Amino acid sequence: MASDPLPDFEHSLALAKGNLDAAALAECHGVACGLLVRQPDCNPDVFIGLLDMLEIVNQPGPGFRDALLELLESSRAQLRDDELQLAIWLPADEESLEDRTESLAQWCNGFLASIGAGDDKRLETLSGEAAEALADIQEIALAEIGADEEGESDELEEEEGAFAEIVEYVRVAVLILREDLRGPVPGESIH
Repeated sequence: MASDPLPDFEHSLALAKGNLDAAALAECHGVACGLLVRQPDCNPDVFIGLLDMLEIVNQPGPGFRDALLELLESSRAQLRDDELQLAIWLPADEESLEDRTESLAQWCNGFLASIGAGDDKRLETLSGEAAEALADIQEIALAEIGADEEGESDELEEEEGAFAEIVEYVRVAVLILREDLRGPVPGESIH
């Protein structure tokens, strides 16, 4: 479990009061992570402004704004954690695989939009591993799953396992990009 837990997904969705769905809420976390990978010390107003610019959230109510700011700060702490405890904020496992896949794709879209929102020349000089991770996130952003009317239990179990692996891969890809973009940390020895 992440050292700094993210806000409760369902509660945050309820605070949005129907102004966005689960996929758009997941996208908010993707935006936060992309922004923090690119600009670790960003101001919370930059995050809220970026959500508005991307037309995901416009003038959130006080409770929902607080949840978004908690999301940003928890994400910042997770990305700074030496234990690599970043969590990807998605609907609960009880939701359909189709809904969770759509949410993961939107999460990736938010991450890509946010990481590309600045005029960051560092993106042009990514390491091979980080460039591959970014390309893979772009592919996952296109993911969709068709509704299976009578999926067999074994197939569903395989799809669930594949989904969990993809979520873990996205998590690791974000950490790779974080490392590549942050460069050497002051006081850290370089070998």
